[in-house]
Amino acid sequence: MSENILKIIMMGLDNSGKTSIIYTLEQRFASIYALKPTVSFTVREDFKILGIPVKIWDLGGQKQYRDEYLSKKGFIFGETNLIFFVIDIQDPKRFSEAIDYFQRSIDFMQKIGLSPKIIVLLHKTDPEIKDTKKIRKNIELVKTQFAQLPKTIELDFYETSIYDRENLSKAFVAGIFKALPKTAVLQEALNEFMKNSDSLAVMLLDENVLILAEASIDTTARNICSISGPYFANMTEKMIKYNLMPPSVLEAQMEDGWLFHKPIKINGTSRFYLVFFTKERSLDKINKLLPSITQEISNLIKYVV
Repeated sequence: MSENILKIIMMGLDNSGKTSIIYTLEQRFASIYALKPTVSFTVREDFKILGIPVKIWDLGGQKQYRDEYLSKKGFIFGETNLIFFVIDIQDPKRFSEAIDYFQRSIDFMQKIGLSPKIIVLLHKTDPEIKDTKKIRKNIELVKTQFAQLPKTIELDFYETSIYDRENLSKAFVAGIFKALPKTAVLQEALNEFMKNSDSLAVMLLDENVLILAEASIDTTARNICSISGPYFANMTEKMIKYNLMPPSVLEAQMEDGWLFHKPIKINGTSRFYLVFFTKERSLDKINKLLPSITQEISNLIKYVV
């Protein structure tokens, strides 16, 4: 990465939902409904992942801008680490146009010697319609058309919606981890922590309330963490924003066990959150393990970047 800055490009046709994805990740939900088409491109620089500054380039999808990106404005793609290519899964009439734009973009980047990691977001797969025959057919159609392209690059597909921030966050983090392949060690560390702490589920979130890694022994324990973890992390972040004193630990007794939420700091500034669910109230045991897991995560992040 250039100067330890992660450059991400959001691209796709107009009205595919690129900017609303960014706003959802930033939790700027109220702004989504006042969105207007992106003119040319915008760059957001107030985002960090694993302590790394992230620049997110949001490329307008109107045809006039698409043609510019693939001509004299080739600088837009320079030093790109990761691309999210967004397709409106509810608009099958434009699938061919979108995939043609994708292939032209790949050809252009290869021509100028670039090979960023790419994630395809099958967007607007909203929760209430994602299992309908129409949407499943559209998804199958898109994947079939992508499969017919020359096999010059590895693609991962994720079904996303602004109404399901958890899945959208997973797709975003998966892209980050694809661009930073060493991040697999974070998952290994979490697996070991779950084992040593006798937890049924463990989750690591960052200050953006993005789930960076998770481990669980069953679906119920995992769901408890995935529902409560982002909620508690978001609450803590808001308290910090308004200069309030957030709790050093949250614990809740539940019917099947105990839920704990613990903020931790890495390198003195970057905030992370550990969420874990246990059968017994074992906070004392976990507190003894926290210094070592905090230091391990800190060391691993340095290794990752």
